[in-house]
Amino acid sequence: MTTITPTPGHLLWLRRHLPEVLILALAAVTRFWRLDYHSFWYDEAVSLDWAEDGPAFIWQNTFPLIKDKHPPGYYLLYHYWQNLLEFFGLAQNDVALRTLGALLGVLTVLALLLLARRLSGRGTARLAATLVALAPVLVWYSQELRMFQPATTGLVWGAYCLLRGWQGEQRWARLGWWVGMIAAFTFALYSYLFSALLLPAAGLSLIALWVSARVERMRVGGWRSGSAALQVSRPSATRPPTQSPISNLPISQSPNLRLLEGALALAVTGLLFLPLARNAWLVNTDEGTPGQAFMNFWGNLQRQLQIFTVWRAPWPEAWVMAAVAFFAVLVVIGLLLPWPQRLRQSVHAGLDQVWLLLWIGAPLLIGNLLLATSDTVFKEDRYFLFLAPFVLWAAARGSVALGAWWRPAAWGLGGAAAVLLAAALPVLWSPVMLREDWRAAAQYIAGYQQASPGLPGAIFSHADYTHKALKWYLRPLADETMAPLYFPYSGVLTADDGESIVAPPVRGLEAEGATTLWLVQSHLEGIDDARVVQNWLSAHYPVITEQFPTGIQVTGYALQHRFDALPTLGPHAVHLDAELAPNLRLLACEVMTPATPATDTRLHPPSSWVHVRLWWQATSAIDQDYFPSVQMVGPEGVWGERLDRDGEVLRRDPPTQWPVGVIVRDEVDVNLNPVTPPGVYPIVVGLRDAAGVDVGNKVECGRVVIE
Repeated sequence: MTTITPTPGHLLWLRRHLPEVLILALAAVTRFWRLDYHSFWYDEAVSLDWAEDGPAFIWQNTFPLIKDKHPPGYYLLYHYWQNLLEFFGLAQNDVALRTLGALLGVLTVLALLLLARRLSGRGTARLAATLVALAPVLVWYSQELRMFQPATTGLVWGAYCLLRGWQGEQRWARLGWWVGMIAAFTFALYSYLFSALLLPAAGLSLIALWVSARVERMRVGGWRSGSAALQVSRPSATRPPTQSPISNLPISQSPNLRLLEGALALAVTGLLFLPLARNAWLVNTDEGTPGQAFMNFWGNLQRQLQIFTVWRAPWPEAWVMAAVAFFAVLVVIGLLLPWPQRLRQSVHAGLDQVWLLLWIGAPLLIGNLLLATSDTVFKEDRYFLFLAPFVLWAAARGSVALGAWWRPAAWGLGGAAAVLLAAALPVLWSPVMLREDWRAAAQYIAGYQQASPGLPGAIFSHADYTHKALKWYLRPLADETMAPLYFPYSGVLTADDGESIVAPPVRGLEAEGATTLWLVQSHLEGIDDARVVQNWLSAHYPVITEQFPTGIQVTGYALQHRFDALPTLGPHAVHLDAELAPNLRLLACEVMTPATPATDTRLHPPSSWVHVRLWWQATSAIDQDYFPSVQMVGPEGVWGERLDRDGEVLRRDPPTQWPVGVIVRDEVDVNLNPVTPPGVYPIVVGLRDAAGVDVGNKVECGRVVIE
């Protein structure tokens, strides 16, 4: 006798839901991939800054929408997330901090999967969830410390809770779903104000569910006179006798009660949102430049569709437009093509199309009307991010609906859509997508200062709000090595403000012993359009280096370049005491970049720079001006040549003006050939006269490892 061993329940569940599990795994992989590639940019630093405050402070200062244009919901959530990470010692870890957004991104895929399965069927839901899992814009904002993806998560879950609240059989179960809907929508509304554009879609969806239920009840068995209760004389041969195929509502129950429940839940949501909506109205009434309703309508639609699909794929423009057109066709088909008659009992025929039309169309309609009050409604890619899951669901429905009429279309079109999105993903983790590389800026400053024990430094971040991101990445820098100064002025600087506003704090730093000043500039528009701070510093101090991380300019100034004695040098210093020209000695030199690749992607692409610090001394009066020649050489010839800067030390303070015995600090950057082969190369220093002709001897002052 053969014994049949029953399969455990969890294995049966896994077999049945394996495709869904794999889709969620795909969503997790894309969202957790290289979470630390991008440094926090200014907006993310603002989130961190708010999250570090107490809940009461966050609420009091963000709810009025004056100090911050975004409400407190996301900041409060992030506050508690950071507190949780603090328990594990990870509150300062970039990857751990970004994990919350990645998790919410995966939850968005799950909610869309569940919602689409109930309205469009399992096949459509799987494809829709796959597209959402791969959508570059949704992956990008899942990895960002901002409220746009979390609000999207709340809105999609709110939509799912609305449907489940309608479909629930038990009153208490429905109550739970209605409460879930209120919580999800309220979180979204209190995180991102544009979430309110979906509230009309939610209300209209509730009415659509009610209408579809009434129509189905009338079709099945008619109405009792004066009553909403439906009498069913005999079961249908094609479906269970107690279930409506369109609304998934038990036929024996009245839709009126559910409409009342849903309306009350939406009313509660609206009442909870009302105080915030009032603040938004008061703050934004006088802001924004009015445009025209529906201005650039087709252009905005095309741009939004590109954002939701291939977004910033680095392809030729013709390819991008072809991909957008492909998705446009799928979306239109998904919104308009009905299911074949044979499938209308297994999917909610027509209702899923109505749902998608409402959840895509209503926000776009309202947004186009709002253009009359502000022409920036569609300005940023992230503004309508919450529409992306529904647009991709429509594209998936279009593919599957075509496949229902002609089977190969579903696999071919759906697969092509997924491949296009996957192919557009890698650019997210490339230098072209860097916004403000504060990590690179801070690492350069920190590396310089840690290798300069005898040269205390300070930071001058003169637009007061930029210091948040910089400060985050300067945390590891020891206080004795760096004394950051964040310029407190937040007004608009004019050309006359140099001596009155810039000079006092800088001269105070000199008096305190700082020898190096780092000017870090970003977001200068409307603050220092005339570059008042940079111009004043450049007029008073020599430049030692300039670095250009994405979105940032870092300029190093020597607050002190003349010394009576050689200060403490770094670990890579080479003491030479070599006379390279009459009466001009090179006492020491320091290769500040002892190892580097030949190419650079962060500070000044495409080639790396080697920073070299030179210490000169005049042993007697010098009768002509010299400029250092600094090269990286190899057996094949010169692989790196110094960069000339007008504001460098020996141009501002030429050797003919040096007192005898004074020690002068000079710093240069050597620009490398980006095709330099890996190896070890010497740095060779010499002198050139005013005509650029080599004079005197040359010496090796250190070596560089090209990785």
